[in-house]
Amino acid sequence: MGSTGSGSFTDYSKRKPAKQGDATGGASGDDKCGTAFSTGLEEVARCFYYINYGTVPPVGTSVLVSFNGHRVAIETDLGEEIGYLPTRYNYVKVCMDNGFRYEGVVKSSRSGPAPSISVDIVPA
Repeated sequence: MGSTGSGSFTDYSKRKPAKQGDATGGASGDDKCGTAFSTGLEEVARCFYYINYGTVPPVGTSVLVSFNGHRVAIETDLGEEIGYLPTRYNYVKVCMDNGFRYEGVVKSSRSGPAPSISVDIVPA
């Protein structure tokens, strides 16, 4: 529960065979840590904000990415969790451990019938 993806190896990119003289070590050449992304949040109804206010934050609300010891969370400037990033964004925790910070904005939100929130996130 709480994770997305097909659960198959096609979720991961294929690595090209190394040529003589190429550096190895598994680097893909992509800088995921420095890349902005947009995503829907998970478990919105179970988070502090929805439980305490009975609604979702309005579009345009500023948000930050944090790690609560269990999941990569999205929270308001006041530290109120509004949802969790899907597990495909777990790499963000490693980026944060290496000094990256992320902020963003609520792109869309809806309270019912099931609460949902989408965010735009950028490295700060």
